[in-house]
Amino acid sequence: MKPSRNDIAQQGKETARRRTQDERSAATIEKICAATIALIAEIGYANLTTTMIADRAGISRGAILHHFDTRADLVKRATGGMWASVVKAAAGIRADHLKRTLSAEEFIERAWTGLMTDTYVSVTIDMMTASRGDKDLRQHVEGWMRSMFASYRETAREVFGAAGLRHDEAETLMLVVTSSLRGLRVGQMIEPDAAQARAALALLADLIRLRLADGGRT
Repeated sequence: MKPSRNDIAQQGKETARRRTQDERSAATIEKICAATIALIAEIGYANLTTTMIADRAGISRGAILHHFDTRADLVKRATGGMWASVVKAAAGIRADHLKRTLSAEEFIERAWTGLMTDTYVSVTIDMMTASRGDKDLRQHVEGWMRSMFASYRETAREVFGAAGLRHDEAETLMLVVTSSLRGLRVGQMIEPDAAQARAALALLADLIRLRLADGGRT
């Protein structure tokens, strides 16, 4: 039987209502995850409570429990989202490099602001420490670390490999760059010095430029 206009209209309202509910739910989860990441960066995983998260997100603790059964589930969702954004940032660097060759300075700036943010470094270090005595959490952290490092290597092969470096040479250069950026972030957390940080970034850009100009020759 062909549905009536009223039936079609009612179905449309139900679909719109479900969509609105889904959107509200997604927005709430996003707020919860953002608050979780901010708090881990500030006070550490060990001191984190769902009450703190609720206060920071501006929602009730019940709303958190509605979406997440345990604090561990919430933390895995939040940190997984953060690390996924780093993998996405690496993919963005590769995509932009295919459109036009990024300069050494542009590459370093993109890596500094997309791959090695202060929040990412702070939360990652804390989660690696916290997961040592928790097998489930350790598997979560290590799984994402492998994914991120794989994205770094892929980026190195596509960006630096295009300039003539062998894959192993490109990956080694990327290892030096990312390790240096990570260390620089930690140093800036302890003793902030914007001018010194910019000088260090310029040196890394020089390193990339010189290595690529060498074209892999030793």
